[in-house]
Amino acid sequence: MRRARTVVMASVALALIGEGEARACSCVWWGPGAGRLYLGANGSLPPDVRGFAWGGPEPLVGSPGRVSVVRIEAKRRVPVKHRIAAGEDRIEWIVLAKKFAPGQVYEVTVREGEYAAQSRREWSALQDEMPPAVGTTTVTIAAAPLKLAQPGLHAGAPAQRPLTVSAPAVCSETFTAAVVPLRVELPPEVEPMRDHLVFATRVDGKPWTPRPGSCTWIDPGRTWTREAGTDLLFTVCERDPQSEYRAALSLDGLTPGLHRVEIEVATPDRRQVVVTPAIDVMLACAPPPPLVARSAPPPANEPPANEPPANEPPANEPPANEPPAAAQPQEPPPVASRGCNVGEPGFAWVLGAVWWWRRRRTTRR
Repeated sequence: MRRARTVVMASVALALIGEGEARACSCVWWGPGAGRLYLGANGSLPPDVRGFAWGGPEPLVGSPGRVSVVRIEAKRRVPVKHRIAAGEDRIEWIVLAKKFAPGQVYEVTVREGEYAAQSRREWSALQDEMPPAVGTTTVTIAAAPLKLAQPGLHAGAPAQRPLTVSAPAVCSETFTAAVVPLRVELPPEVEPMRDHLVFATRVDGKPWTPRPGSCTWIDPGRTWTREAGTDLLFTVCERDPQSEYRAALSLDGLTPGLHRVEIEVATPDRRQVVVTPAIDVMLACAPPPPLVARSAPPPANEPPANEPPANEPPANEPPANEPPAAAQPQEPPPVASRGCNVGEPGFAWVLGAVWWWRRRRTTRR
């Protein structure tokens, strides 16, 4: 029985995310939880809608026991008959037997499906990170129908930062990207119903549907930014040169340059559809920082400038292994002038002695 369930889970996963990605990433994961209801602020809902719009990874069709609806009347809780119907873009409807009336209050309870419960059991270590298995929401029917007016589209400031995007065979890849955020600007009278509406982005006339991971579930009418009426454009700037999947990443990003962007806004039943005016968005990677010039280091055998060679002693010091040079004699001080004297004192006495000796010798002869 367990093997049969696994086969069924894998088959449905292939239908939802594509055979290639499921085989590569083993995306047999049902995101435990009760899914989401498409409601306005404070759980409000226009009175003319088809029913309660719902979205989740495991369809409600074929599992009517997962949903219960009661109407709150003062202190009474009145069970309400309903059925499950398929809708557009994977949205399903909890349709009541009677139409809504302004001011009515309901409690809608949705339970997670069989495969989600099995995933919860198999991933019990992550219980603290999982949403509740059962969700109960209070819904109030508004007084007036919703009328969509012309929305606007605003592009935020460009930036360059790391980004994680789905990639074949590895589920996701992180790289540096130039990004521009988008946000739909709704008229004030429509803004309270933002979370009730569904959105779809088109870039250069083509759907723009990136995901942060190949196994990531994105609710119908939402983008990978999660918040209603927002999106994020990007172009790849730098990727890991060692990644063998880098060539496939260019398929998920936009080319650098100017792109024409618009976002479709619709009610979940698509009875009302409007499109924002198209805007031009520039995607450009920042230029690399300039290289700082650095002086080349001296050759291995040459000392740095302003330093004595390693094999030569500093100035005024004798070279190593050589005796010090002999001291040079100092010049005597100059002789002072003494009139006509030509020598030291006593020189005249010497001349006199020589003259006397020569005279005596002549006398003897």
